[in-house]
Amino acid sequence: MAASLRARRESHMLRRVAVHILPMVILLIGFLIRVYQLDSQSLWWDEGHSIAMASAPIAQIAIQPGMDVHPPGYFLLLRFWMNIAGMREYALRYLSVCFSVLTVVLMMRFARTLSYAVAVGCGVFAALLPLHVAYAQEVRMYALVTCLAALGGYAQWRILFHVPSKRWWGTYILATAASLYTHYFALFIIAFQGLAWMIWMVAHKGAVLQRLWRVLLANLAVLILFIPQLPLALHQTTAYANPNLRPPSWDEFLVRSWRAYTIGLSIYPTWSYLEGVAALLTLAAIVLWVWRGGMRVMQWAYLASWFCIPLALYFLVLQRRSSFEPRYLIAVMLALPIWWAGMILPVQQRVRQKTSGLSLSTPFASERTRLSARNARNMEITLRYVLAGALAIVLGLGLVSYFTNADAFKDDSAGVIEWLTARVTARDIVYVDVPHPFHYYAERIAAPIRYLFVDIHTAAATLNAEVPGREKLYWVTWRGSDTDPRGVIPFLLDKAARRIGDKDFRGYHVSWWQLPHDVCFSLPEQLAPVRIVFGDTVLVDGAAYGASGRAGEAIWATLHFALLRQTGVDYRASLRLRGADGKMLPPVDKDILNDRHLRTAAWPLNDARLNQALNVYTLPLPSDVSPGEYRLELVVYEATTLTPLTVVNGASSDDISASLGSIRVLR
Repeated sequence: MAASLRARRESHMLRRVAVHILPMVILLIGFLIRVYQLDSQSLWWDEGHSIAMASAPIAQIAIQPGMDVHPPGYFLLLRFWMNIAGMREYALRYLSVCFSVLTVVLMMRFARTLSYAVAVGCGVFAALLPLHVAYAQEVRMYALVTCLAALGGYAQWRILFHVPSKRWWGTYILATAASLYTHYFALFIIAFQGLAWMIWMVAHKGAVLQRLWRVLLANLAVLILFIPQLPLALHQTTAYANPNLRPPSWDEFLVRSWRAYTIGLSIYPTWSYLEGVAALLTLAAIVLWVWRGGMRVMQWAYLASWFCIPLALYFLVLQRRSSFEPRYLIAVMLALPIWWAGMILPVQQRVRQKTSGLSLSTPFASERTRLSARNARNMEITLRYVLAGALAIVLGLGLVSYFTNADAFKDDSAGVIEWLTARVTARDIVYVDVPHPFHYYAERIAAPIRYLFVDIHTAAATLNAEVPGREKLYWVTWRGSDTDPRGVIPFLLDKAARRIGDKDFRGYHVSWWQLPHDVCFSLPEQLAPVRIVFGDTVLVDGAAYGASGRAGEAIWATLHFALLRQTGVDYRASLRLRGADGKMLPPVDKDILNDRHLRTAAWPLNDARLNQALNVYTLPLPSDVSPGEYRLELVVYEATTLTPLTVVNGASSDDISASLGSIRVLR
């Protein structure tokens, strides 16, 4: 008897130890995942921007031009962190690791209100979410805003479904205000929470006024805390617009969002089916919850709404002001691990038994009924854990893809700098079309490295002032940059210098030129007046081009465009050379862009400054091209449908190709 009692006590103690150790193991695994290869990839543009903003004097951080759409909270925190931890990539990213791990803690605590099993499952899912891990490894504000949203959501959950104590009201107020100081998209989460408050207020008619006052006071407190930032926030959120961006279709929005928040955007293309598997497993979890129950309907609806309502609001906003990136609304992802775990794993340790049609009056019938119930319970438990395990495997595969899919790695800015360091000398000069993160790496190379803001009207003068006396010029362009979409800098350099080579890096392209001693850069000062009309929309009223070129070199051309009527269509120009035999050399196709780099759909017809565009072109001549006379032709076509416009005024051999003149190709 004593031995049996002792064994039971030991078993109970082991269970208690396991209850405390298992969450710690999950957190340790989550931490190790987040610090794994933390500094193996370069800082990229966004991270460089964060470092640059945080490096400013504290009083100026909030009002810097680079803070066009960002509140200052994260950058102020990063400023203090840099003073403490230093400027190495590992140290800079470690701040996000801390907030990401803390978010996992909060989510497990959140899920613990349902059951211990749900907390463990939620912790596993949260530790493995690829997007959550990805932004734990970046010098950006997304880990912080996710942590604050988790804290605010947990506080609201405690108020809605447990005891609405002053502690939780205070926590909600502070976390919500802090999230607004971190990222303005927290407003979408607050909008969902506002709807939850409304339902909570009317759920008990006898306490509507009392609850209404509490909600109003809480939201008023958030507003008061945010008032210092409010004027700047209103200016930032209403002034920013990029007409070149197009809103996503509803199916594109749903697919990309679901992929991001489940298997991650770095998934191998051959593994993209996993997003469908994640959706099927989620559907199976819903069926299991409907069949066997678990968390209450209002709890289920709260978590589902946390994910769906902010996304729906975001989609509506995108139709008027397009800027679609799933990371902006990363806080909706918090609902998924708790929702999944709450549907799949048992919320209460009890089994619902159905009434059997057999009589329980005999021991045999009773034993058979108990055996049947036990088998059903075992099957249910097996189903729950198989479903949870399958979902964890899917998330884990997304995580494997994040760490191994080189095509989705961050831009290799450090690789560019390392390559330049081995080649450039103090007599050379390096220009970059983005300032970040090259300011972070600039001291590593001997040559001066400068960010070149490209204005087509002043670019030649800038180069003439800074380049003379240099031997080589290196031009580094980022894949996401819109600094020089018309290609002005390569155009000027190809006209005045000899291109030595080109090299691609992940996210970057480097071109370099040997500069002559008397180098001088210029755009054509006078364009020959022409009048070529495409359709009833696009006018070409000026043109200049090189009269001749040698095989293996290039021909330059400059064209001036204007719109004859307002259009909602983006047009592209295709410039090509056609020989006497009718054969065409490879064309050069570009968007028609004005000085603000806007496509034609966004050109204002009545604004003379913006309803015109000077565009430049460089047509490479193949090394095996036959010498002789070639006709320079221009085609204008719709960017989306590729439908060419008819030439209604100007010489044309086929009604769509306008003849600009002839060029002689030399050996």
